[in-house]
Amino acid sequence: MGLEEAEGDHLSVITRDDLAGEDRDYQGIIWSKRMPRAEFRSKRRNEEKARLSKVMRQYNKRHPPINQTENFFSFRRMDKRHRPWGPHFQLRNMMAVTSRQDIYYAERLKGIFKTDASGSKAQPIIDTTKHTVNGNMPMITTMAAMDQVLIAGGFEGEYAVVDLASNNGPHTSMDVIRDWAPETKSFITNHVHLFNDRSSYTPQAVLSSNDFSLRVLDCATNTFRYKFPFSAAVNCSATSADGRLRVVAGDFPETLITNAETGETLQTLRAHEGDAFACAWADDGIHVASAAQDGTIAVWDARCWRAPLAVLPCELSIPRVLRFSPLGSGPRVLVVAEADDYVSVINATTFANKQVFDFFGQTGGVDFAPDGQSLFVANSEFGLGGIIELERAGGWDAERVLGDVEERYWDGKVVDWAGEDEMDGNYRVLCGKGERNRRGLDLGSVDV
Repeated sequence: MGLEEAEGDHLSVITRDDLAGEDRDYQGIIWSKRMPRAEFRSKRRNEEKARLSKVMRQYNKRHPPINQTENFFSFRRMDKRHRPWGPHFQLRNMMAVTSRQDIYYAERLKGIFKTDASGSKAQPIIDTTKHTVNGNMPMITTMAAMDQVLIAGGFEGEYAVVDLASNNGPHTSMDVIRDWAPETKSFITNHVHLFNDRSSYTPQAVLSSNDFSLRVLDCATNTFRYKFPFSAAVNCSATSADGRLRVVAGDFPETLITNAETGETLQTLRAHEGDAFACAWADDGIHVASAAQDGTIAVWDARCWRAPLAVLPCELSIPRVLRFSPLGSGPRVLVVAEADDYVSVINATTFANKQVFDFFGQTGGVDFAPDGQSLFVANSEFGLGGIIELERAGGWDAERVLGDVEERYWDGKVVDWAGEDEMDGNYRVLCGKGERNRRGLDLGSVDV
C-alpha cells in the first residue's frame, strides 16, 4: 500500500486521546510525515476502482452510494499488540466476541487466542501446532462463539469445538468431517455460526462447506444431526431467531430461504449477479441480508419475499461479513465489513443512511459484544493491524425528549428490533429498561 514504513509510527495502543487529526489517526499513522490522509485515501480509492470487475462497475452505477449522515458509533480504542489473521482472501470471519472480556481471534499459524477490550495478554484457546490433519497442521478458516461454546473450521474439513466453561480451562475436541463425497475437490469450511436448538436449547453449529454441503453439529455430543446438499459450494448461512428458518448463500447468485430442520428450499431470492459470501438474519426474525461478489447488499422482509426492501452498494470493495445489531442494543443497524478498508454501519430502519469507518488494510472480521454497545473490528494487515473497538455514540437522536425510549420515536419509528414490553422479558436482552433509557438520553446540549 505504500505504508510499509508506517509501522514505526504507531503506538501499541491508540485511544481517543491519542488521535490528532492529520498528525495521528486510529491506526497510529502520522500523516504529517507523508501526505494528507485524504490525499492518500483518494489515490488508494482510484487504484482500487481501476481493479474492479465489469460487473461491479455496472452495479456501482446502478446503485448510487447512500448518504453518510449517521453517527451510531465512535472510535474507542485500537490494540496493535494482538494481530488477527485469515488465510483466505474470501473468508473473513476470524474473530468472535462473547463479551468485552472475551474476544477470540485467529493468529497466523498458531491457533485461536483470547484477549479482552483492555488488551490483556493473549491466552491460547486452540493451539494448532499440537494437532495434524492429513499430515498437516490445521489452518483455521472460520470461527464463531456463543455463551460458553466456541467452534472453528479449517482447510481440510477439520473442526474444533471448545467448551469455554470447563473447570480446568477451555477443553477442545478436534475432529474431521468424514462423509466427503469422492468427487469433492475442496474440503474448506467456509463459514460457521451457532444457535440454540429450539427444543433442547443446546448449542448447534452450522458448518457451510466447499463440498456443496451444509451440516448441523450438536456441540454437546459432537455429532452431526443433519447434512443438506446444495448445487454448489455453500459460503455462509444464518438461522432465524426462532430456529425454524435458515438463509443460505453460496457459489450461486440466488439467496435461499430453507427449512432449518429439513433443508427444504422454501424461497429462492434473486437480487445479485454474483456468488454470495455473507448473510445475516436480524433478531426481529423479519429482516434478512445477503452480500455478493458483485458488491451489493440485499435486504429482505420475511413477511413478503417478492422483492428486496433495498439493494445497497458497498463503499468500494467486496462485502465479506454482515452483522445485524443485537436485540436491546439501541437503534437498528446493519454492519457491512468489506474485504479491505471499510466498515459501514447502515441505518436498518430506513436503509437510506449510514456511517462509514475507514482504515487501511484487510478486514479479518467484525462482531458485536452481546449487548451491542461495542463493535469490534479485526484488521489483519501486516504491520498496521490489530483489534479496533467502536462504541455506541451518545444520544440516539438529537430531537428526543425525556421519557420511555419508545415514546421518543414518532411516525411509527421503532428504536430496536422489538418494543419495550417485548424486550423486558427476553433472555437475549442483556440490559434493563432503566439502562436502555439512560443510553438513549441526548446530553449534547447539557453544559458541564
